[in-house]
Amino acid sequence: MKEFKTTYPDENYTVHVGHGIFNETLQYYTSGYDDVLYIVDENVHAHFKHTVIKHIKAPVLTRSGEAAKTAEAFMQLVESLLERGIKRSSLVVVIGGGATGDAGGFAASVTLRGVDFIQVPTTLLAHDSAIGGKTAINSSHGKNLIGAFHRPRGVIYDLDFLTTLPEPEILSGFGEVYKHALLNSEKAVTVLMDRTAGGIKAEDLEDSIIEGIRTKMYYVSEDEFESGSRKFLNLGHTLGHAIEYEYKIPHGHAVMLGLYAMMFISNNETDSGLFDLEAHQRYFSNLGYPMEILETLDPVRMLKYMKHDKKNTSDDTVGFILMNNDFQPYFTEIGTGKMVKYIRAMKESL
Repeated sequence: MKEFKTTYPDENYTVHVGHGIFNETLQYYTSGYDDVLYIVDENVHAHFKHTVIKHIKAPVLTRSGEAAKTAEAFMQLVESLLERGIKRSSLVVVIGGGATGDAGGFAASVTLRGVDFIQVPTTLLAHDSAIGGKTAINSSHGKNLIGAFHRPRGVIYDLDFLTTLPEPEILSGFGEVYKHALLNSEKAVTVLMDRTAGGIKAEDLEDSIIEGIRTKMYYVSEDEFESGSRKFLNLGHTLGHAIEYEYKIPHGHAVMLGLYAMMFISNNETDSGLFDLEAHQRYFSNLGYPMEILETLDPVRMLKYMKHDKKNTSDDTVGFILMNNDFQPYFTEIGTGKMVKYIRAMKESL
C-alpha cells in the first residue's frame, strides 16, 4: 500500500492506495467513532454487496453518475442521513464514483453544519475528484456551481474496485489521467500515449494513477481554495464542462474534448506548433472519444455555459487554462468575442 499525506498547516489527511486495502483501512478510521453512516453508489452496492462491502448494513444508496448531483437527489440524500439519526459526532463514509463523492461530500459538509467524512473512490475518474476537498452538486446553470470546500478525514482508494468498471467508465476516467500527464511534463504525455496507443486497460494505468494522485496532492496542498495554481487542475474543464452539460456525455469524455480545444487555443495563443493537433485528434478518436461533437458545437451556447465558470472575473472574458511554449500551464482571460472565434476556427479545422 502507498500513502500520500497532504501538507496543509493543520488538519491533514492521508490518501491510501493499494489492492485489497478497503476493510482494514476503513476499520482504522471507523474505530474512532461510535456512529458511522454509509453512502454507497447503487452500482457499487450491486457489484460488491455480497463481497467487499457485505458488512455494511442498510446504506444510503445514491444513483450513479450525474443523477446523484441534482438538487432533488441531494435533498433526498440529506434527509436520509437525518432520518438515520446522524449526529455532529458521526462519521460518513462515501463509497462510489466521482459524482457520488461530490454529492456525498457536500452532504457531509452541510448536514448539521458539517460532519466528518471519508472518501472511498471506486472508479478511475474518482482518483482525481476524491482528493482536494471540493464537494458540489449541479445547478440548472451548469456543473458544480453549488458546493463547499470540506476536507475528508481520509481517502481509501482500493484498486480492486476498478475490476468491474465497464469500458465507458475507464475511458471517462482516463480523461483525468491524461490531464495529469499534461500537467507533469511533455515526456509524461508521450509515455502515456505510447502505452495506450492500442487501447486503455485499467491494470496498465496504475503507475499513471499514482502519478496523478501525486500531482493532485501537490496542487491542492499548495492552493486549497483555488486562488492560484490549483486553477491549473481545471485544464480542459472550462469548455469540457460546457460540452458535458450540453451533450450529457461522461465527464472524462468531455474533458478530453476540452483538452483538444485547449491545445488548439494554446497553439494559436503562442503562435506555435506546441501540440500536433492532427496526431492528438487521431489518438483521441482511436481510443473512442467522440471528437465529432466538436464539429457540432454552437459557440454562443458554449460561451453561455463558460461564462458561469468559477474562474471568471469579468462578464467580458472567460478564464481559461492554457499551456505555454515551455509546456507549463498558465491562467489567462480570453475575451468573449475572441473565444467564439476560436471555437468556430476549431470547428472549421476538423
